Amino acid sequence: MFLNSAAAPTLAAIVIQLVLGLVVFQANRRRKPNQCFLLLSIFIAIWLGSLYSVFSASSTEVAAFFIRQASAAAALIFTAANFLRLSIAERNRQWRGILRESWLWMIAAVAVVAFCQTRFFLEGARFSQPPGALIALAVPVYGKASVLYVVYFIITGLAVIFTYARDAKRATGIRRAEFAFILTGAVATLGTVSIAFALGFVVDRSRLVWFAPFRILLFSLIVAYGIATQKVMDVGFFLRRAMSYVLLTAYLLALYGLIWWLVFAFFNPLLPATARSAAHITAAVVVAFAMAPARGISQTFANRLFMGTRGLDFQSTMSQATAILKSVSTLSDLLERFAKTIAEAVNTERIFILLPGRSGYIQHYPPVDRARAIGGIEFSRADALVEFLGRNQNPIVMDELHRVRSTPELQRVAKQMQSLQIAVAMGIFSREHLAGVMLLGPRLSGQIYGSMEQNALQVLCGQLAVAIDNAQLFTEVQNARIYNEILLQNLTTGVVAASNDGLITVFNNEAEQIAELSSRELLEKPVSHLPLPLREVINETLRTGERQENRELVLSAPDGNVIVRASSSIFHGQDGQMLGALMVLTDITALKRLEMQIRRSDRLASLGTLSAGMAHEIKNPLVSIKTFAQLLPERYQDSDFRETFSNLIGHEIDRIDSLVNQLLRFARPAKPILRPLHVHELLEKSLILVSHRLYQKEIKLSRSWNADVDTIRADADQIEQVFLNFFLNAMDAMKHGGELMVATEIGPAVEWPSAVTGMNGEQHEVLRVTVRDNGEGIKSEDIAHVFDPFFTTKDYGTGLGLSVVHGIIQEHGGHIEVESELARGTAFHILLPLVRFAEEVAAA
Repeated sequence: MFLNSAAAPTLAAIVIQLVLGLVVFQANRRRKPNQCFLLLSIFIAIWLGSLYSVFSASSTEVAAFFIRQASAAAALIFTAANFLRLSIAERNRQWRGILRESWLWMIAAVAVVAFCQTRFFLEGARFSQPPGALIALAVPVYGKASVLYVVYFIITGLAVIFTYARDAKRATGIRRAEFAFILTGAVATLGTVSIAFALGFVVDRSRLVWFAPFRILLFSLIVAYGIATQKVMDVGFFLRRAMSYVLLTAYLLALYGLIWWLVFAFFNPLLPATARSAAHITAAVVVAFAMAPARGISQTFANRLFMGTRGLDFQSTMSQATAILKSVSTLSDLLERFAKTIAEAVNTERIFILLPGRSGYIQHYPPVDRARAIGGIEFSRADALVEFLGRNQNPIVMDELHRVRSTPELQRVAKQMQSLQIAVAMGIFSREHLAGVMLLGPRLSGQIYGSMEQNALQVLCGQLAVAIDNAQLFTEVQNARIYNEILLQNLTTGVVAASNDGLITVFNNEAEQIAELSSRELLEKPVSHLPLPLREVINETLRTGERQENRELVLSAPDGNVIVRASSSIFHGQDGQMLGALMVLTDITALKRLEMQIRRSDRLASLGTLSAGMAHEIKNPLVSIKTFAQLLPERYQDSDFRETFSNLIGHEIDRIDSLVNQLLRFARPAKPILRPLHVHELLEKSLILVSHRLYQKEIKLSRSWNADVDTIRADADQIEQVFLNFFLNAMDAMKHGGELMVATEIGPAVEWPSAVTGMNGEQHEVLRVTVRDNGEGIKSEDIAHVFDPFFTTKDYGTGLGLSVVHGIIQEHGGHIEVESELARGTAFHILLPLVRFAEEVAAA
């Protein structure tokens, strides 16, 4: 019964050890450290199995046999441990290389295994049950040469410890961590052995046999964690946490025992029946309340105890990062300060931050010279590393890629990271979207990026994503403001803006030149500081909220008046609330001067065209006068002759005077004066001026005055210039022969939607004057350009005539429409606001 009880823990340890070896092997079958750990687990299981057989042996012969096998298995454990060391030291080493470098170990192990089977090592076994022991244990009877086994065991053990410590010192990254976990497991196992040896002096050793198999399991568990776990902790953090729990457990047990003893000692004389229960309850309550503060104290003590093993100081780094994120202004400043903080925290010299670009992710830190295309890391969205980060949203650690089962995708990721000498790739995620990539190089201390560091970096990257959004928004706003300021200051039109409370907020460079005022003296000042014409426009817009379009204003200046065209409107905020008024100014002084020159040139061109007709019209009266002058001496006494020719000469002289006055009025530039006049009268006068040319080209003239009222408010000379221009163009279009039709009619503006309306939006009656010819017509694609300056389809002329008359009609509040069809002719409709006057309108 006692024998089976002692063997049970060993049997359980065998099963756990084999399962542990298989689990590590299955984690990555192709990885040599995983294979070597499975081999080590098999040898440990053989050793445990031999111990189990020794505990279960019923005879000394069986016990002696399995003692020999247990000793032989111990030698093989050292050899397997050396295999494990070599597989970790060089990642790509194959079994042939491992075996070649371990030939001395294997020879020694085979020799020891053979030696253990001789009587020189073990003569036999015997059962011994010391006084007070619960069970009888098989005790080996060693041979005379057993000291050789002890020497081998000491030399091999020291060799294993020395080579592991040497390789751990040389290794970096995950290899150093794996060596550190193996050494930690060995130290922990030796510690349990020492504790068991010390307890053997106060406790029956037969009771301690129960825990003996689990000492090697403690070693195997620690090694398995260091080899097979994907997210491995740094060994320093592992030790701090383990020590913290050990100290916490020891403190709470001691506290529980002390409270139990005190309460029991106090209540036992008074209530013997309930003293024990009261002591347990009181001790449990005290321990429950003491657990929270005790945990903090134990962690602090453990951190101080392992001060040299501290990794990333998460609290300090987070505080620094938070301060950076709060004070950042631009994206470049944010990335620089954040990257330096992270590099200092994890102790690395290489850190890169990539943000999305047009084709993928482009390096933004460290800054690169994109103009020269020098250096810089760039990932396309189809790169394996980017796709893996975006899909898994977990850090990619180079050391961990070798600990998991390899796939084609992981191989591409590892190759990419290896080419860049990157140890960790972190995704910067914003709303589940990969908003950037942070790449970290190896740590200068040789430590790994453990699970604690990875978690801390993930939290910091999450904060960085928010800060990047804010910094990009801030940068965009700054760039937009600078762009708008540059654009505003370099506009060729003046811009003036006033806030809702009447303060000037914008006064750009062109506005300064137009108004000859300084923006420094006007900004944030009331609009009353503006010149009167500008002030009236912007005040009216602020007061009524209505648009003011194309208002011509005259500004007084020391070197002459400045003519500007002003348009204004209100602008609203995002919530629809009115923010103020905006006025755009265009200096049209030079344009007005050019317009006057063009009109003068057009008048002269038209005057030249009319010269022949005017000469003929003047010549006819002169013939009558000349005839009268020649006949007067001969027939002076003839009273009928004198009376007839006297009346005729007066009439002809009046006719010449009228023609000359019309010609002078047409040719002489004058400031436009708007006054009431009859359109029909102007049409008749204009037709008289072109009548001779109509006769020469054999063009038939048709009049149709359908308008019963023909009064408008206009400048007679300018309107006459318009009619003459259309008449001359019509005659030019008909070459020789044809018909010129001139008609007038009245209608409401609604009949002609393109007609102008009043300033307040009301529609009025319109007088339409139509000039139609049956000439060549105008191409449909040219109709939109007939009023453009310098556009002409003739072989001669400047192309300014229609542009000038279009401007004149617009100044009179009118509009011109064009209808044309090739080979059938063209019609120009001149729409002018009709004015009905109460009094009779004088002749033009």
